[in-house]
Amino acid sequence: MNIIFFGPQTSGKGTQTERLSEKLDIPVLRSGDILRNKKTTDDDEGREIASFIDVGKLIPDEMMNNIIKEELQKEAYKNGVIFDGYPRNLFQAKHLEEMINVDRAIFLDVPDALVLKRMAARRICSKCRAVYNLSSNPPKEEGKCNKCQGDLTQRSDDTEAAIAVRLNIYHNITEPLVNYYKEQGKLLHIDGTKSIEDVHEEILKHLTADA
Repeated sequence: MNIIFFGPQTSGKGTQTERLSEKLDIPVLRSGDILRNKKTTDDDEGREIASFIDVGKLIPDEMMNNIIKEELQKEAYKNGVIFDGYPRNLFQAKHLEEMINVDRAIFLDVPDALVLKRMAARRICSKCRAVYNLSSNPPKEEGKCNKCQGDLTQRSDDTEAAIAVRLNIYHNITEPLVNYYKEQGKLLHIDGTKSIEDVHEEILKHLTADA
């Protein structure tokens, strides 16, 4: 099964894709993690990627599509994949369809006011990239990851200025995917303001009904 998750920042994509991955035994392809890893490489591609990420802008479509195409060649995705962070616009969505069949597109809907509140409290593990929220999903030990004991940090692009840019990009470029997948009968619209467990159970209920 090939599943897409999309929604505004801090809508819970990281948490929900991880839970669904464990439940269905399907790997998650996190475009953000791939880009951040490439960003640390001291070459032209890494520096170009950094120039976009550090100010909250999207990677150009052609570059992003090529990166995803290369990633999908890996053996890990032969039985299915859960996308977190890709596609981000209609052009990317149509390009993805040339590579694989999308079974479900899950839209986690969260209003801007809650996005801003959640983002201020978001922390990422510096080692395994697990996502926490100091309010709704805090770590057991302050500043430490539950899984690997890595240090929890705030993302460099979680600044107020970068957040404003990313929300504007999301509404203008990514949100049209709602109607795109709705017209195909593949959209699953989920209220992302609910608890982590409630959102997870609602997603599973719909996917089970599809099977």
